Amino acid sequence: MCSIFLKYKTMVLKCVWKRRRRLAIVLLMFVTLSGCQMYKAFNHIINLQEDNRESERKGVPRLEYYESMPILHLYGSYAEMGEQYGTILKEQLQSLLVIGERLFPKKKLEHYYTMADEIDPMVPNDIRLFIKGMARVSGVPYRNLLALNIVPRTTCSVLAVWGEATADGELLMGRNADYNFQRVNKALGIIVVKHPDKGLATISSTFLGLAGSFTGMNEKGVSYGNMLVYNGKDNGVDTNGLSIQLLMHMGGEQSSSAKSMVEFLRDKRHMIPINVMCADRNKAFVAELSPLATAVREGDKGVLAATNYFYASGMFENHVNERRFANLMMLSKKYHGELNLEHLQEAMHSARQLNENLQCVLFEPAKMKMHVSMNRVPASAGPFTEFDVKKLLNE
Repeated sequence: MCSIFLKYKTMVLKCVWKRRRRLAIVLLMFVTLSGCQMYKAFNHIINLQEDNRESERKGVPRLEYYESMPILHLYGSYAEMGEQYGTILKEQLQSLLVIGERLFPKKKLEHYYTMADEIDPMVPNDIRLFIKGMARVSGVPYRNLLALNIVPRTTCSVLAVWGEATADGELLMGRNADYNFQRVNKALGIIVVKHPDKGLATISSTFLGLAGSFTGMNEKGVSYGNMLVYNGKDNGVDTNGLSIQLLMHMGGEQSSSAKSMVEFLRDKRHMIPINVMCADRNKAFVAELSPLATAVREGDKGVLAATNYFYASGMFENHVNERRFANLMMLSKKYHGELNLEHLQEAMHSARQLNENLQCVLFEPAKMKMHVSMNRVPASAGPFTEFDVKKLLNE
């Protein structure tokens, strides 16, 4: 098998190079890392046949590409969407399991799995049905997928500007997703569009295997992204709480405004200290959330930023003056009154984590647009792909 793989590796890369250059690079990386099994899995994604007949494509679960960016469409109940995910990305999920077993020490993996066992009773039934659907059809154990959905911690940054701060008064929001997953961190990003039977449709800039979302927008234009917090008073793990990526997705499916989503999040129990920015076309909020307390920060003069520290009174152990937060505020002040997408990108690039910036998303809630850069480091340097969210959510 490996001899056949070596024979065809160059041919496959040549075939996809012109159309999907970045994906060809990703394929080569995985070939080098893990041999035949990784080649087979990611070759499956690259060579999916796309159906451009919109009338037949609409409403059909599928993985398609838009400017070399993978977009997964899911429809129906949570159980149905989980099964669709597991069916379409079966080989990729199996490969992700292999990657995890190779990159993480056995003791660390067992720690994650034990944590998943403890948290499982707290998982809402809809989320459980989604993950079990993925597990059943992909062959990846439910325990492993649940661990994946509670463990990831992103070191990120967000900025929202609106009103007097922007050139046209419209709200703009930027979100960096910074995470170091060793050698495979440039290949796991994916756009997931969910069209649920009940609740609001959502689009997420996320990572392979996640049932929830780190970055997203719903059909009402509510946009959101989270950040791990380092200076909370309670830095332990509450196994009676839920991971923020699951809670944000749940909130996204039922919140018609940024304020209502913040209220939803404050009403829930959280595993670890976390920041979440929620924005709509009118205003943005930062919810500071921990297992023991919550607080909400609002902007000043149309500017609101957050990174990995609490700033609300009573929420932090030590006040931290942090470089990335300072950069966001400095550039917001520099361009105040004329801020636009170009300035927002500059600000997000200034606030990236070096060598870990995997995704950067710029939101325009009033226009229902997302500008996404992923699977490159630093993603904040672009180029960005513009998505018409309203169109995607109606397909």
